[in-house]
Amino acid sequence: MTGIRTRISDAISRHWRGVLAITVGFTVFYYIALLLSMVYRFGNWPNYMTGYNWFGNVATIIKSTPSWSDMIPIILEEWLLEIGYMNMSFGHGISEWSLELIPSRMVVTILMAFMVGTVWALQKERTRACQRLDAPALAASGLGTGLVALTGATMTWVVCCATPSWIVGLSMLGMSVSMANWLQPFGTWIALGGFAALTFAILMLARDPKTSGSSGSTTVRTPTSLMPAGGANSSHAPLTAGH
Repeated sequence: MTGIRTRISDAISRHWRGVLAITVGFTVFYYIALLLSMVYRFGNWPNYMTGYNWFGNVATIIKSTPSWSDMIPIILEEWLLEIGYMNMSFGHGISEWSLELIPSRMVVTILMAFMVGTVWALQKERTRACQRLDAPALAASGLGTGLVALTGATMTWVVCCATPSWIVGLSMLGMSVSMANWLQPFGTWIALGGFAALTFAILMLARDPKTSGSSGSTTVRTPTSLMPAGGANSSHAPLTAGH
């Protein structure tokens, strides 16, 4: 395990610029993709953006909430920014859909993006060492990224639910609201499964290639220049090193 940790840290340190670019770029692309998906689905560009004093709100929650068991969940659901479409046909307007930036969820997305960057760095190391692509590891990486990205979405839709939830994405894709609501409690487990798949991919790519092959006998061939005059017909047998 020490060797695996060393190879992971070495890969990250050697390709830290690429890992940083993937972490930042993937996170930004993820939220832009969520916003554009809602624009495409509902046909309306966002017409309002509201920022929230996240640090001030967290400080207020800490001061006014005596129980840590109540405090932590409230802090985790605090918003930083809201972007959406306000339908002004109903009095002062009603938010039909919106995308929220929630710091606690953003940390999860950044961690996912960092793990994707780590997979990339490890694969670069394998390529540099002339090793073939590890298809199972890359497949696990893709699966894990998809699961975490699916459950990390923080969107609201007036038809589905008024609080930011990943099931809005399922409803947008055509799943019934009742079915999406039924799946909502499993979101944490789906996300954990995604991180488990990403961890599996990283560990697979960080394996020592010398230990992944099959064991067996290795024949040590004697160079031709050192063979006796009889050559291949000599009575001297090749040296065999067994395990």
